[in-house]
Amino acid sequence: MSSTDEPSSEEYGEATINERGRLTIPKSLRDELHLEDGTTFRVIREGSDIRLVRQLPELHTLSSGKSTEEWQENAFRDAGEATFGGR
Repeated sequence: MSSTDEPSSEEYGEATINERGRLTIPKSLRDELHLEDGTTFRVIREGSDIRLVRQLPELHTLSSGKSTEEWQENAFRDAGEATFGGR
């Protein structure tokens, strides 16, 4: 970020709304941001500007099948070892 805390901006060309109201995001930007088919955005109006904000997918809870009693005080240590390789 810059000294004014404004996010950096970069131009990716033009996009035109077609007769059905669809707007195509330039491929180079889709590739760079890993936007895939089905990515959902919130559409926000800021005066005469439109902002698209990517909706992140819901996170799913995964379980090892162990109960709270089985994990006891080892829960965070085990998670850290699994995540960081015991470092």
